[in-house]
Amino acid sequence: MKKTSSIRWASFRDLEIIKTMIERGSVTLTADELGISQPAVSKSISNIEDKAGKILFLREKGKLTPTADALFIYEEINNIFSSLQRIDDGNWESRRLQTIRIISTPSIAYSFLGPLTASYFKEKSNLNVSFSVVNSVDMINELREGRADIALGNTDINNSLAELSVQPLLKSKIVCIMHINHELAKKEILHVDDFSFRNIIMYTQRNILSTKIRKKFNDAGVKINVVAEVSDTMLALCFARENTGIFLASSFPVMSQLNENLIVKDIDLDIYDEMVLFSLNSSLNPHISDYIEYVTVKTTELQKNVL
Repeated sequence: MKKTSSIRWASFRDLEIIKTMIERGSVTLTADELGISQPAVSKSISNIEDKAGKILFLREKGKLTPTADALFIYEEINNIFSSLQRIDDGNWESRRLQTIRIISTPSIAYSFLGPLTASYFKEKSNLNVSFSVVNSVDMINELREGRADIALGNTDINNSLAELSVQPLLKSKIVCIMHINHELAKKEILHVDDFSFRNIIMYTQRNILSTKIRKKFNDAGVKINVVAEVSDTMLALCFARENTGIFLASSFPVMSQLNENLIVKDIDLDIYDEMVLFSLNSSLNPHISDYIEYVTVKTTELQKNVL
């Protein structure tokens, strides 16, 4: 008979301590709830980290914040306790798949986040995805009201909520997109005066980037002729391909969407678009941290290949 062996690096009590620590957020509350001393809680956490070979909690200013590894372990601990409860209750139903709810603006979703998300979930048989396109001004409310887990948007979105976590994703300079036959196509670099009374394709005023661009022109005393207002980059490129006007957008991801009829010109306006991933600090879903890490790495790779 083949001999089987197993390594047990945590007792049920250890797992209960980890579970309670993540749910309560402090050593003091964990000790109080479980009826043990604070040193016992700290020692148990340290022992599990040593045996697992992973850092489970970041220790900053007396506060312990669970890492992604801790949250993955937490998910498994919940599965163990849930299984025991189902056995005790005689409930043999299968566990439901977890769902990550993602929201983003149209330009971001259609250009690169959609394909990246599809690639990520292709390999995750235990996950479902809910992906919605929203206006940037609605993002924070969607998160705050529990209708989304992750949002990718502009860093200028009003984020005055302490419960939101912000993960910087990318920063790209604003460039000018135009048809190859446009009258400014022969210039190497465009200056602010080049836009005076030019036909401009502009984001609608609900778009945060539109506000930044309009302010730059206004501060420079330059009058522009907005011939079309569009909700997203994909629509703007449709107008630019017909040579109806020029369009200002962030170099990434727009440069990945160009065709042979469009060219990119650098401009001397100091405008940048910074994108970040928003999520709730209170979320205990480890797949959210894993997804954010995946998107951050892959987006960096894409940006290097495009620019």
